[in-house]
Amino acid sequence: MMKKTLSLIFLFSTVISVYAQTSKIKFIKGSISDKIAAVREAEDSDLQWVTEQALAFCLENKEILGNDRELDGLAVAAILSYTPENVKKQSDSQKQKLSESLISLFTQFNKSSTVQISVISKAVMLKDVIPSTPFTALLNSYLKTADVKTADSGVFKASIDALQTIGNEESFKLLYGFLNNNAYSAYKKEIEKTTITLIPNAMNEVLALLKGSDLSKIASLFDLVQQNSKISKKNLCEIAENVLSETILLVDNSSEVSQETIKLQLTALNSLNENNWTLASAKVLSYFDFSKKLYEKKNMSEEEFKTVIISLRNIAPLDAVAPLISYLEELNDNTEKGVNVASEIVLAVINTLGAIGDKAAFDSLLAVTYLNYEESVLTAARDALSGLRWQ
Repeated sequence: MMKKTLSLIFLFSTVISVYAQTSKIKFIKGSISDKIAAVREAEDSDLQWVTEQALAFCLENKEILGNDRELDGLAVAAILSYTPENVKKQSDSQKQKLSESLISLFTQFNKSSTVQISVISKAVMLKDVIPSTPFTALLNSYLKTADVKTADSGVFKASIDALQTIGNEESFKLLYGFLNNNAYSAYKKEIEKTTITLIPNAMNEVLALLKGSDLSKIASLFDLVQQNSKISKKNLCEIAENVLSETILLVDNSSEVSQETIKLQLTALNSLNENNWTLASAKVLSYFDFSKKLYEKKNMSEEEFKTVIISLRNIAPLDAVAPLISYLEELNDNTEKGVNVASEIVLAVINTLGAIGDKAAFDSLLAVTYLNYEESVLTAARDALSGLRWQ
């Protein structure tokens, strides 16, 4: 009985061994069609060997066979056989070799969109198990050098889409340049989507682009930034602060300021206000001074200027006290002289000082109560006085 059992075990082991060798033998002895079948049928124990041999065969024979559909099929079958799970088990040298092979396939099979798109998809799929930097450089180079008029649209789009996941600052710079180039208009949707996604990866480049740009470019770039719902509070506010600063510099000496510019500035200010970004205190106080000039020249509406005043509570609660007191004293002086002062503006100043609660505002707020203001203003001043902190 024992002898019979041992015989069965030996027979079973022999069958398993022969079966395990089938994929290797089939690959070595078979035609390209057989090699494709061998890759597809390979068991886990043989898969790495068979796929490595398949990639090597494709690369070694590409020049001889030229644009061969069967060779393309073998390359694609080999590429598709790699998964994050099986690649993760490989050694660093094996991963390096795989990376180099995939890049070589993309380069050498430049007439096969199927092979190139397979490489791109696999590079994205494997981004967590093998370094994506070489693939990013590959796609950046491809997009930079490809003739957009003759390039395969599938490969071009796949490259742009892949950079959403593995792109870097160089990718952003390249694609942002495409956005302003009519030659790439057919891919504008894809380019814009990837450019927006890459903004957090390219903060240095974004800030550099803002410096010295004209108003239309600043507005266009900030619009892209706002479309990225995943951008961090820090990055958004840093960009908004620079937008505000750059636009002030551009229009400070202008006799006329467009509504588009004011809208852009207020949008940037709103981002800072919503996030209580006190790091922009100095910039926003500068904008407050700038806004006063715009308001006095009637370039900025009462409602818009009111928005600027109210924002000081969240962005510059400490530094804004003195400027607000100074402005309230100016409004008080005008009121005392009989000059018409907008109630909404006085209320905005009073309420902002009241919300901050600094006792330094006591004298100017008290002065309001003795002047010929509307009852709503007088009430707001009394409420603000009662809320001041004395310790």
